[in-house]
Amino acid sequence: MHRRVHTLAEIEKILAYVPPLFILLLMFLSIVTAHLVIDHRLESRIALLKQKEQSTRQQHLDHYIAAVRQQITADRSLVQQKLQRDIHRLEGIYRGLGVQKPLPRLRPFLQELERAGSVNLVLFDAHYTLLYGQKQLEKIEHLIFNNHHQDPTRLKITMMYILSQGERSALSWKNDLDKTIQLSYFERVGTGDDALFFGAFSRVDDLRSITLHALTESMSDPTLAPKGYYFWLYDHTGRRAFNRHHHGKWEILPTMDPASDARILGRLFLSVGIARTGNQLSHSMEKIHQELAEKKRVLIAIILTVGILLLLFARTFSNMIRTILRRYSKRLKQAHSRLQRLKERYELAVIASNDGLWDTNFKTGKTFFSQKWLDILGYKPGEIQSFDAWLSLMHPEDTQRVLDTLKTHKISPQKGHMICEYRLRTRSGEYLWMLGRGKVFWDETGHPHRFIMMSMDISEQKETSERLTRLVEKEVTKNQEKQKLLIQQNKLAAMGEMIGSIAHQWRQPLNNITLILHFIRDNVDNPDFTRVLLDRYVQRAWKQINFMSETIDDFRDFYRPSRKKTVFDIREAIHSTLAIMQTQFDKNSIKVKLLGDSFAIEGYKNEFRQAILNILANAKDAILLRREKEPHLEGEIRIHFDAHRVTLSNNGGPASAEVLERMFEPYFTTKFEDKGTGIGLYMTRTIIENNMQGEIVAANTDDGVAFTITFQGETP
Repeated sequence: MHRRVHTLAEIEKILAYVPPLFILLLMFLSIVTAHLVIDHRLESRIALLKQKEQSTRQQHLDHYIAAVRQQITADRSLVQQKLQRDIHRLEGIYRGLGVQKPLPRLRPFLQELERAGSVNLVLFDAHYTLLYGQKQLEKIEHLIFNNHHQDPTRLKITMMYILSQGERSALSWKNDLDKTIQLSYFERVGTGDDALFFGAFSRVDDLRSITLHALTESMSDPTLAPKGYYFWLYDHTGRRAFNRHHHGKWEILPTMDPASDARILGRLFLSVGIARTGNQLSHSMEKIHQELAEKKRVLIAIILTVGILLLLFARTFSNMIRTILRRYSKRLKQAHSRLQRLKERYELAVIASNDGLWDTNFKTGKTFFSQKWLDILGYKPGEIQSFDAWLSLMHPEDTQRVLDTLKTHKISPQKGHMICEYRLRTRSGEYLWMLGRGKVFWDETGHPHRFIMMSMDISEQKETSERLTRLVEKEVTKNQEKQKLLIQQNKLAAMGEMIGSIAHQWRQPLNNITLILHFIRDNVDNPDFTRVLLDRYVQRAWKQINFMSETIDDFRDFYRPSRKKTVFDIREAIHSTLAIMQTQFDKNSIKVKLLGDSFAIEGYKNEFRQAILNILANAKDAILLRREKEPHLEGEIRIHFDAHRVTLSNNGGPASAEVLERMFEPYFTTKFEDKGTGIGLYMTRTIIENNMQGEIVAANTDDGVAFTITFQGETP
């Protein structure tokens, strides 16, 4: 379905009417929103004010009730002190009498003290014998055991309980049923069995009366109430209220307002409330109403002003846009004309390049194939219409590689142009090699959008390249065979000298065997020449023969070509090579030192030994050449092992710059024709660098030349 394209006149009408209507709608919505927001804010502030007022009242009420309770506690403390003074007074009277049985003389004082101090006294001894105050102690017994039947045992337990609280104890006795409280103070006088226990009990007080009296007294004092508030009291039993309207009087009130701020005091059937002295809360709420109403009027005025300005700006902007559209319409027509010419030029360029073009859209899945592309493969228009159809023509061996390359370019925009070679099946069924050069194009959201590729038939070039590759591989194979032949020739060139080494190494064992045979011949008839001695000398002969056999095996292994790469210890390989030349070194008084830690490498072991043998042979010749001028020269070859590196140095004297430069060239030698072929060091370099993937360099030292062999990568 095609979208309708608006004309320039329709766009001008849209710009003339749509913006003003949108601004008017925005003004209406803004006024409604402002009204709703301010009303919500008004409700929130009033609710917050009420919540704050409620919290303040609760805090004042909590502080007031705590203060009253502290006052009641302080009054009890005064009563307790009075009881303590009465006991001390009684103790003074008791000690002043100074008689064995002072109770008859002490009783009048006890009765007088009870009448004057409004107290009840109790006296008993250390054997829990009650001497005075039986009625008072029975009341305590009934309070503890909740039983009104008299029982001497329970009375004794009551006295024991009082003594368990200590020699000086202040106790309070509360009756939850009668809502009363009574205070007591006991003190021990004397020691041992003669000790007496004096106790004083206050009068029985009504807890409710005490609390009611403390509350009314504190409410009558206006200085105890916080500023702007007053406290009031409601008696649920008498259905009356005190100071309800801040008059400091009792008044009849059948019921208490359940919405009032009041706190019920436990089981005393009393409620303490708090109220304000004026209408400050109403004044604050009215002030909030006025403040937000003023803000609403100001906000509506701002919305109307901004809306009018936007209308004026929209009209001016619409006029400016219409002018710009007319200008750009003219430029667009000119650009369209230029684009048409560029399109024609591009089509001609594609035809001239003789390349096939195809263009695929990743979003729509549609693909365009140019006529030239179809002609190259022999297809007709309409036979190949999609990317999948193009992919189905590709050779199976090339499909995954091309898809991976395309996927890489679709993931990363920095990849640039895509260049790849692949085979496509023609209409006749054969495959043609194609060179594709294309690029992935990305849309504004950063996703791959299109892929355009130019394709060229490179089948002839590919066939020519393959023929050249086969020729090169053939020549490389020939060169490798020549190198192997040179290695063997190099070994054979040193064969004569090696045979001399073998002869020298065999001379001593053969001489020993001859001596053993002569000794056996001369002593065969000797009666002292036992079978044991014969076996001993035969074993010595066999030992010499085994040494000669091992020498032959070493030389045979050395001259046998390596078939495949193996992992071998480099120090062991060099040591076995030294064993072959050790006779020559001993003969020419040349010392060999091995320094450092060995390591393992992967390569052709015998070829490596051949390379080392060439270096050692050249070192030996250099030392002998220098010894002709310096007869007392002590020849020395040093082999140093380091991580991935072997250095072979000698003291045969430094080489000239020309020799160092041409040392590894084939057929270059500084020896006489009968002593050197010039391929030894050349083959050494070929073995190290081509077969072992290493590197060899030669450099002068203070007293000779050092050959450094470096192997790449980590050792196995």
